[in-house]
Amino acid sequence: MKNMKWTVAVVIVLALVALLVAKNNHQQKAQLVAERCDSGDTIKIGAVYTFTGNLADIGESFREGTEIEKDQINAAGGINGKKIEIIYEDAPDFAGKPGVDAVHKLVSQNKVCAVLDFVYGSLGGINSFAEKNQVPIVDPLDSSDKIAGFGDWVFSSGVYDDGIGTHVAEFAKNEKGIDKVSMLVGQDEYLLSVASGFEKTFKAGGGQITDREEFVIGTTDFKTSLSKLIQSGAQTIFIGHIGEGGIIVKQARELGFKGTFLGTDTFSLADVQRVGGSLLNDNLYFALWRNFDATTKDQDQFSKAFLAKYNKAPGDYMFYNVLGYDGLKVMAEAISKSDMTGGSIKDQLYKINNFQGLSGPITITPEGINKDPKSAMVMYKDGKIVRYQK
Repeated sequence: MKNMKWTVAVVIVLALVALLVAKNNHQQKAQLVAERCDSGDTIKIGAVYTFTGNLADIGESFREGTEIEKDQINAAGGINGKKIEIIYEDAPDFAGKPGVDAVHKLVSQNKVCAVLDFVYGSLGGINSFAEKNQVPIVDPLDSSDKIAGFGDWVFSSGVYDDGIGTHVAEFAKNEKGIDKVSMLVGQDEYLLSVASGFEKTFKAGGGQITDREEFVIGTTDFKTSLSKLIQSGAQTIFIGHIGEGGIIVKQARELGFKGTFLGTDTFSLADVQRVGGSLLNDNLYFALWRNFDATTKDQDQFSKAFLAKYNKAPGDYMFYNVLGYDGLKVMAEAISKSDMTGGSIKDQLYKINNFQGLSGPITITPEGINKDPKSAMVMYKDGKIVRYQK
C-alpha cells in the first residue's frame, strides 16, 4: 500500500513537471514570436505572390496594392511606432510547392511574424508549420469553404470562391433561364472551388449538368473535351480557366457550338480578350468585381495614390491592387490590436468584423474565412466589359 501511494505521488509530480515544461515551452515560443514582431525598427511581414510565369501580372498588381497600404501605414506612424517591412517571395504561376518553400523561407530565415499568401495550392500544407512557429497566414486573394478546413492558422480575406459560383448559377437559372450546362474546369484550387459552388447551386435549383471535363492548366487543345461537352446537349458551357478562356471559346465555335458561355473574373484578362476577340461579344456572361465600373470614394482616393506612386492609372488590374491593399490592411489591424505574439495576432484575426476594406466590408467567420463574393455579372459588348442588363 505504501509503495502504491509512493508510485501515485511520483506520477503526479512527473505530470506536474511535464505541464510546467509544456507551459514554459509555449511561453518561450510565444516570446520568440513577440521578439520577431516587437524587436528592431520594423515589423516584418512576408508576402508570397506570383511574379514569374503567365500570371505574373496578377502578382505584380497585388504587390502594387500592398505597397500603397504599407506606405500609408508607415506614413501614419506604423504599428505601435514600428514601420512595416514587406518581404516578397515568388511562387511562379501559383505553384504549390514553391509556395510552401517560400513560406518556410520567410518564417525560418527572414523571421517574419505573419504572411500574406495567395498561392491556394500551398495553403493546405502550411498550417502545422504556421502553428509550430506561431505565424498566422492570410490569403488576400481567395476565400472558400475548403480554406476554412485548412486549420486555425490559415485565414482568408479575399473573394469567396464558392459564393462566386453560386452567383453565376443563380444568374444562369433566374436571369437567363438556362437549364442544361456542361462544365470545362481547370485543375486549380480556385477554379475547382468556384465550380463546386456553381454545380451545387445549379443542381439545387433544378438545373442539369450534362457533362463535366477537367484540364491541366496551360492546355491549348480543348477540342476533344469540347466535342464531348457539345454532344451532351448543353445550352451553355461553364468555363473555369486561368487565361485559357479565349482559346476555349474560339475552339468551341470552330466545332459548331452556338450556345452561350459562363465563367468568372479570369475572362477579363488581356490575353483572353486578345485571343477571343469579337467571339466574346453578347454571348459570354461572367462574374467580375462589383466595382469594376463604379468605384467608391475610397477607391478613387486609392487611384490617386496609385497614380502618384507609379505614374500610371490602376487600369484593368485594379481589382487585384485593391485585394492586395486589403490583405495587408486586415493583417495590420490584427497586429495593431494584438500583444505582438503570434497567438494573439491569430486571435485578433478571428475578431475582424465588418472591417471596412477597399473591396467592401470584411468579416472573418469562426471558420477563418471571408464570405463575400464581391461580384457583379458582366458581359462583353463591342469589345468592352459592361455590367449585365436585361
